Amino acid sequence: MTMIDVALLKPHLIEADNARAAWRTTVAALSKSPKDTLEEGFKAVKIAERTYYRCCEELANALRSEVARAEGPS
Repeated sequence: MTMIDVALLKPHLIEADNARAAWRTTVAALSKSPKDTLEEGFKAVKIAERTYYRCCEELANALRSEVARAEGPS
């Protein structure tokens, strides 16, 4: 079994959790928005989604790097 340093991944996990919470808050606010502001709301949701996906990609990259480091040279 390969051991990885979880401390290196925690900041990425926190960032992804925060981005997910921001996305959910944005979606909830959109559902309460007047119809004439929906276009701006949809843009905000798209931005929040992109931020969340970027955080997930960074987490995956950090995990991939840490696994490679833990496995050592092949």
